Amino acid sequence: MKNRLSNDQLKIVMNQLYLYLIKHGANQETAKDIVQEAVCKLLIHLESIDTDKYKSWLFKVAINLYYDYCRKNKKSQYVVVEDYLITNEQLIVEMMIAKENKLLVRRILQKVSPTFKQLLLLKYELEWSYKQIAEYVDMKPEAVKTYLARARKTFKEMYRRECNEKNEG
Repeated sequence: MKNRLSNDQLKIVMNQLYLYLIKHGANQETAKDIVQEAVCKLLIHLESIDTDKYKSWLFKVAINLYYDYCRKNKKSQYVVVEDYLITNEQLIVEMMIAKENKLLVRRILQKVSPTFKQLLLLKYELEWSYKQIAEYVDMKPEAVKTYLARARKTFKEMYRRECNEKNEG
């Protein structure tokens, strides 16, 4: 008998998936709907999926559902950033700088190729191993390392350029 995915494991994967979709640009409601639909598909196909591949299978299904959603709606999705009210001026300044940096990172992620964006998010947001990423994107781990190195280099160059333009302007 195959090992089962526990409810706790499923909750963790669902939260990771939700955050991954948000990072890709889905709004909160769309992300929730896609996670729910992907989990339903997982439950339908549970017996045919290897236990150690649940996570990558679920992510693959969800991101494809999101791409389908984007194609159908043909409009960009914006993440709503909540503003927190804090009375301490220093904390407000720090939050504004952090928010500005996050927005800059998001802007740059939107400009890199979809492949680079996907690899960077899987590695640095979800903290997946090269092996997990390789299984998910159907590549060899060595190829993942190579592509990630290129993605990091591209991202750094674009980040430096953006920072220089901001400082000059």
